[in-house]
Amino acid sequence: LKSCSDCRTTRTPLWRGGPAGPKSLCNACGIKYNKKRRQLLGLETARTARKKKRNAISGGRYSKLLEKPREEERAALLLMALSCSLV
Repeated sequence: LKSCSDCRTTRTPLWRGGPAGPKSLCNACGIKYNKKRRQLLGLETARTARKKKRNAISGGRYSKLLEKPREEERAALLLMALSCSLV
């Protein structure tokens, strides 16, 4: 019988991928895992993407100056995550 590798439930509407491989987490644990992983990698959510777009339109040149260090920071976080095999 299949069970979630995190909470051990056997019933879920959808099985999601996790650290133990594809379809190893229940729906709830899979959502939590992906949310934590995105935060760790510094990936933006839909809400922050909209804010960034709105600020870029109103901010002009200043927002472009702020964007480059963020991209470098994200790249560094991604490299660290890859070296720790978190991805």
